[in-house]
Amino acid sequence: MATKRTEKVVLPENYIVFDLETTGFSPATAEIIEIGALRMIGGKVDEGFHSYVKPRGFLPRHITELTGINSEMLDDAPRIEAVISQFLAFLDKKPMTLVAHNASFDCRFMNTYCSLLGMDFCYDVFDSLKAARAYVSIESKKLSDIKEFLGLDFASHNAIDDCKVTAYLMEWCKRKASG
Repeated sequence: MATKRTEKVVLPENYIVFDLETTGFSPATAEIIEIGALRMIGGKVDEGFHSYVKPRGFLPRHITELTGINSEMLDDAPRIEAVISQFLAFLDKKPMTLVAHNASFDCRFMNTYCSLLGMDFCYDVFDSLKAARAYVSIESKKLSDIKEFLGLDFASHNAIDDCKVTAYLMEWCKRKASG
């Protein structure tokens, strides 16, 4: 009988987890409304970044229902130009690999918005979905399902809490890989 081979996944030792909340699925029609990030050094949070973003358009009701973010929370938030500039400064302060769950989604938004603003989003990015596929033994690899599998009590679709879940997932996968 053949045994199932699993691909060895090289997990970054130190990294920055980041997550976005948006008003939709496509950067062509949706806006970023929240950016969160946690710098992880030696398995511990070293520093964080968080900002809401005031959208130019309206905030769809289904997004408020999904994320808990409402218009009042965004009324006094800075515009995307300022937030992306601050976020990139945070990333460049101690450059390291970025980690995001389903990274193509977040990177698509960051690349689009940085390009529109004349900025570059050129970072090494590791998709924690790859780690989940290698080490998590549940069918669904959605972050909310992984959160439940790991027994974590954080909100879903909240940038900082999703960063916490992703960081916990990465550290859990590192322990599984070494043991």
